[in-house]
Amino acid sequence: MSQQSEMADSVYRRLGCGPVPAALLVRELRDRWGEDHSFMSVHAFVREVATCLLRHDDVEVGDLRSGAFVAWTLDLDEADTRFSDELLSLHGFLEDKSLYVFNKTTEA
Repeated sequence: MSQQSEMADSVYRRLGCGPVPAALLVRELRDRWGEDHSFMSVHAFVREVATCLLRHDDVEVGDLRSGAFVAWTLDLDEADTRFSDELLSLHGFLEDKSLYVFNKTTEA
């Protein structure tokens, strides 16, 4: 199993307790890997984790607005593409915990 799949499995289990922002995954990777890794390598890893997560029928991605989760109204491929395009176009580490948030819907 790849490191991305392992992290995705861990995040999937955590989704049972509530939404998980991609910025938290970025922080966890930076803590694990140290400060020597570029934001591009960290974001590319998180993008792969997101792809794994979005393969679950009961996982959605969206944003937090006024403290409430708002899912993107996109199909799996569109959400994956948007996540990838936006995350990889950032010029620094993702820190905003209200963007790119994963949420578990009711059981599929």
